[in-house]
Amino acid sequence: MPELTTEQLENIQIDYGLIYTNYGELDSALLGPTRGGGEFKANATVRQIEFDGQKGMTKGTKVVEDINAALTVVTLDTTMKTLAMAMPWATYDDVGGTITCKTANIGIIPSTSYLKNVTMFAKTIKGEYRKITLYNAMSEKEFSLAAKPKGEGEVSLEINAHWDATDDTANLFKVETVADLTPPV
Repeated sequence: MPELTTEQLENIQIDYGLIYTNYGELDSALLGPTRGGGEFKANATVRQIEFDGQKGMTKGTKVVEDINAALTVVTLDTTMKTLAMAMPWATYDDVGGTITCKTANIGIIPSTSYLKNVTMFAKTIKGEYRKITLYNAMSEKEFSLAAKPKGEGEVSLEINAHWDATDDTANLFKVETVADLTPPV
């Protein structure tokens, strides 16, 4: 059996993670309770430039065509705010406490439907956290909520990061190590 270094052991991610909406903003909120933790995925579509005489994949001839990132999580929270987050294409009236959908909802989703960020903290054995932040975040998964006998209703969210069309220097996502989990003010 190969020996592991202390650093490798200390960097094993443990626990389910904590997920915040708009972390660091005035309206920051813990998403929860959740079930099954959260899962961050980032992927890039990579194209190989092909040329005559090429022997196979060639270093220096790869092109990134697009990059996407998403966080999937199941929440048991059925507050109207969470349900509205799960249906960003619908109209949420937080004063009246209603979510409605009309033909007027067809078309461009308004920028107000996007969260500034969604941030997941995942703890390591060492006690540090991996802080994963998705920017311009919006759930795009099909919405469903089932009332279950002897069970809880679950809302599955697939929160995607979005590029900022007005700022090509803005981050799509950011992964960093933080020494401790400081709750937002």
